[in-house]
Amino acid sequence: MAIARGFKESGATVVITDIVDRGVDEGLSFVQCDLREPDQIARMVEGVVDRFKRVDILVNNAAIATRKAAMDIDVKEWEDVLRVNVTGAFLVSREVGKVMMKQKKGRIINIGSNYGSVGVSTFLAYCVSKAAVIHMSRVLAVEWAKDGIRVNTLSPSATRTERTRGRLEDPELKAHYEHLFPVGRVLVTDDLVGAAIYLASDASEMVTGHNLDVDGGYLSRGEF
Repeated sequence: MAIARGFKESGATVVITDIVDRGVDEGLSFVQCDLREPDQIARMVEGVVDRFKRVDILVNNAAIATRKAAMDIDVKEWEDVLRVNVTGAFLVSREVGKVMMKQKKGRIINIGSNYGSVGVSTFLAYCVSKAAVIHMSRVLAVEWAKDGIRVNTLSPSATRTERTRGRLEDPELKAHYEHLFPVGRVLVTDDLVGAAIYLASDASEMVTGHNLDVDGGYLSRGEF
């Protein structure tokens, strides 16, 4: 929602899609879509194009996670994470990519994670999925560069959202993160907006296949 608001404030027409309608701000459109269903993805993109005639920017943000030791993850849990985080992002990118190829221009921003670059215990499926998203961006960037499409990954570190607020405000974990992050705090969603606008703009014309870490220096520490 922070990125959506940032785009709207920058003059974009914004369409949000999710598996359920959580309610959106005034001025933002909503289309319901389950990323596990290829037919729904195709209909969603078709509906957006019918209404707005083009798609200039795509942000693939939907993701799920399971927090379990590797030995405790069952096959369905593993496949659910990969199905939403990787396959879903790929299918949306491919459908939107068809539109952008006709336009000869487009920006795709895949939301990755620092966990796609480091190994984190009990987050195996999520880490693997985000590593896959980062590399998928690189491959699509190479394939689609001559079509005027730029594909990049925006990878945040721990970010305070409605889902994570309770865990990240635990005093012990809060102190742990303050130690890990050179800037002394975890991210809030507004910290991602500027980077997203940059990757969506003509200012990043020669940036493609890049993984932009927005992490308060987390990966630069060299010690964890």
